[in-house]
Amino acid sequence: MKKLRSRVRIVLADGGSLAGYPQGGGLWSCFLQYLFGLHDLGHDVFWLEVLRSTGNGLQDQQRIKTFLRRFNHYGFSNRCAVLLYDQDVSEPGLEQARAYGMSKHRIREIAQSADLLWNFACGLREPLLSLFRHRVLIDGDPGHLQVSALTQDMEIHNHDAFLTAGTKLHEIDCEVPTLGVTWHPFMQFVYLPMWQVASDPGEHAPFSSVTEWTWEELWLDDRVLSVSKRDAYLNHINLPRRAQRLFQLAANIDPDDHTGDRELLLKHGWKLVHPHQVARTLAAYRSYIKRSRAEFQCPKPIHKHMKTGWFSDRSACYLATGRPVLAEDTGFSDHLPTGRGLVAFTDIEEALAGVGEIDRNYPQHMRAAREVAAEYLDSQKQLPAMLSACG
Repeated sequence: MKKLRSRVRIVLADGGSLAGYPQGGGLWSCFLQYLFGLHDLGHDVFWLEVLRSTGNGLQDQQRIKTFLRRFNHYGFSNRCAVLLYDQDVSEPGLEQARAYGMSKHRIREIAQSADLLWNFACGLREPLLSLFRHRVLIDGDPGHLQVSALTQDMEIHNHDAFLTAGTKLHEIDCEVPTLGVTWHPFMQFVYLPMWQVASDPGEHAPFSSVTEWTWEELWLDDRVLSVSKRDAYLNHINLPRRAQRLFQLAANIDPDDHTGDRELLLKHGWKLVHPHQVARTLAAYRSYIKRSRAEFQCPKPIHKHMKTGWFSDRSACYLATGRPVLAEDTGFSDHLPTGRGLVAFTDIEEALAGVGEIDRNYPQHMRAAREVAAEYLDSQKQLPAMLSACG
C-alpha cells in the first residue's frame, strides 16, 4: 500500500479512557494502532486526552505520568497532551484545563491547524470541539452509542462526518437507529508490524478472551437491550464441559465477588484470570494472546440482536498473531470470510462444532487466521478508506 500523496494533520481525541485506565493493555493496543497506522501512512498525527479529576491529586498525577511515559516509549512524546479538569467544571474549555505534555498555546495551534479531528465516542465536547474545523465521530460501539444518544445529549450532530465499526448500519436488517446522519462503516483493524505470527501453543492451550465483566442494559421504547458481556458469556456457559477442553476468560471478576458469577463459571469448567494480571500492558496483552489456542469471542448481545456487524479489534489481534477466532456472528460474516481462521457461530451447537473444527485442523486455521488479518484488517488498507470517508 503506497502512502497517500497528501500529508494530513489529524488529532485523535479521547475522553480519558487511556489515562484513566492504564491497566487496560487491550484498550491501549486498540488506540495505539491508530497512531502507528496513520504515522506509517505519512500523516501528522497527535493525541489529545481529556481527563476528569478523580478528586485525588496524587492519583491524577500518577495517571498522567504513566500516560506520558508510555507515549514517550512509543515515540509520540511530542505528539500528545492531557487536559485535566476539576470535577465541577460543567463545560470544559481550554481555559479551564491544566495542560500536560504540551502548552495550551501549542494545543490551540495544533487544533486550529488540524485538517481532521477524529473524536472517539464523543469523548471531546463543546467548547473544545469548536477549536477544530472538520470534526469526525469515530464510533467503536455501534448500537450502544446510537441508542444512548436517543435519551442523552452526546453532541452527535456537532460533527461533520460519522465513521462506525457497525459494518451493517443502513442495511435493511440492521436495527440501529441512524439519528438522521450517514454512517460510514469501517472494520476494526490491526497494525500488522505490532503482531507477529506465534508458533503453535499446543493442544492444551486454552480458547480464551479478554473482557470486561459488565452488567448494563439499555431501553429502546419497550425493548430491553443488553450491553452486558456477562450475559454474552453466560449464554454459552456449558461450552467447556460439552467441548471437553480448556476455556479461559481474563475477566475483571473480583476474587471476593459476592454475585456468585465466579463460582458459577468455575463450576461449569471455565478457568478465570484477571486481565490486570495477564493483560496489564501491551506486551502482556500480546503475550496472553500468543499463549492461547484460539479466541472464543462473545459480543455484547445488542450487537447480535440489532445486527450491527461489529467485529472486535481484539479478535483482529488474535487473527494477526495466527490465532483462530471463534466468534458469535453479529452480521460481520456479510463482510468478512468465515470458515477458515475466522469461524462464526449463532448458537451453542455451532460453537461446539467450531471448537472441534479448529482443533482438528489447527495448522490450516493458524495460516488462514493471519491471511484474514492481512487481507481484510490491515491498517494500511482500512485507514485510507476511513480518511476518504471523511471527505
